[in-house]
Amino acid sequence: MAVNGLRYENKYFISRAAYAQLKSRIAAGLDTDTHALRSDGRYWIRSLYFDDYAQSGLLDKVEGVEKREKFRIRLYNGDDSFIRLESKQKLGQMTRKLSAPLTREQTERILRGDTWWMWESEHDLIRNFYLKLRTRLLRPAVIVDYDREPYVFQDVRITFDMDLRGGVYSHDLFNTELFTVSAMPSDRMILEVKYDEQLPYAVKKLLGTVPMTRSAISKYEWCRRQQ
Repeated sequence: MAVNGLRYENKYFISRAAYAQLKSRIAAGLDTDTHALRSDGRYWIRSLYFDDYAQSGLLDKVEGVEKREKFRIRLYNGDDSFIRLESKQKLGQMTRKLSAPLTREQTERILRGDTWWMWESEHDLIRNFYLKLRTRLLRPAVIVDYDREPYVFQDVRITFDMDLRGGVYSHDLFNTELFTVSAMPSDRMILEVKYDEQLPYAVKKLLGTVPMTRSAISKYEWCRRQQ
């Protein structure tokens, strides 16, 4: 069981050819995540990340700071009836994600700089985000788009993230026509493996059947490079 919500999170660069080979094996033995409602077994994620005036979130990642936190507002499949404020916290090799619901109206108020109401929220995360907005002067930094194909096995979650794109010139989270640019070579995607304590042997053996390179990948960092 995860301690304090902390989980291991391993990330790998993987080629399209390796993905096709690995997917056929994973799909045969693992369940598809219930969030994948599209016919291709994927869903679209859009996140608006925040950073401070000193770009501390970006610099901490580049410099490999062991303990760090990023705030983002996230949409799934463009559905504005299900919006989440998230805090992604990293401690060494482990991560934790905290989440709180937002309405579209609340989200638009945040983007306009109208944030006083957040201090009276019933959600600790929203109040904490308000304090960071005021004390660290957090501001929208970049929009990150990608498709995700998820699978689960016991406490393990395996995802293939592809078509990573970064928003340019705008932080309009709800703009379906937002101009974005590719942030990763077309023949490459990201494999993420999340688990609580120990990766089951069957999953470890399965992942070892194709070549992959483990890396400290940050979609936020990759998309910031495109600005």
